[in-house]
Amino acid sequence: MSRTKAVIALGGVTLIAGAAGCALGMLSAPASGAELRRRLAWRAEEEWKGLSRAGRACMIRAVSLAREELKRRQAQVRATLDAG
Repeated sequence: MSRTKAVIALGGVTLIAGAAGCALGMLSAPASGAELRRRLAWRAEEEWKGLSRAGRACMIRAVSLAREELKRRQAQVRATLDAG
């Protein structure tokens, strides 16, 4: 068998296997397309809410750390001015 025929045969087998997998997946799917889209939309919204909460918590922590550092630096400057 020539190389070209082997590549064509492999491509054909790949297409047939893909079509068979797609058909089996559709036959064994636990929900309809509309139900699956609804679930995916709900899950995406829940993930977005979780990311928003995590982002807010991260920003609150960053602001808190920045304020602590600013107070520490202010104390250092005051101590240097008082000493000097």
